[in-house]
Amino acid sequence: MKFQGIVFDFDGTLIDSLGGAAEVFNEALERLGETPRTLEQIKKYFGTGADRILQAVLQDAERARRAFEVYKEIQKTKALSMPLHGGVPELLETVAEHRIPIAIVTGRHSEDLDIVIERHGIASRFVTIVCDNHLANSKPSPEGILLAAERMKLSPASLMYVGDSVVDIQAAKAAGSAAVAALWDSLIDIPKMREQSPHHYARHPHEIWEIFRGDI
Repeated sequence: MKFQGIVFDFDGTLIDSLGGAAEVFNEALERLGETPRTLEQIKKYFGTGADRILQAVLQDAERARRAFEVYKEIQKTKALSMPLHGGVPELLETVAEHRIPIAIVTGRHSEDLDIVIERHGIASRFVTIVCDNHLANSKPSPEGILLAAERMKLSPASLMYVGDSVVDIQAAKAAGSAAVAALWDSLIDIPKMREQSPHHYARHPHEIWEIFRGDI
């Protein structure tokens, strides 16, 4: 089947944010007198929302709630230090010119995502944006991709899902969509991605358009 739409993960795929996200987490923790965590300690929870990550890190619902409120305030000042990946603005322009419907399915909480995406001015590009708190089940569940497909009025099989993590590939396959491994972020574990046998690999955002058109 010819592809009819593209769904993207957000962090590490559209935006270079993984190191910056850890910085925001730690500043929030330090403001509340909590012990900061290493990037590796925080990264292992990525794929779900900041609220759930803080709950996992702190193991206390009230402390996590307070930390998430502080996190969002810090995020408002840090969002532009998390740039779009090189080539992403041009890719978004290309799909817009060809009127290809696109969406986001992300592990971020919507209150967190809204802060970042609005500061980059790209929210209007997407038919729908599905966040972790909109769902009962996080990736690798296909729930988010299936919801995006429903909102886009397209079959999951007609969609490419582009992501930079193992759970992205697993979710795409479970949804029946084409799993595209985005390999351009510096923190990606490429061997682990290859173990998931994605349908396609892209080393630069411009290759997403080539895959969509069937050129590679």
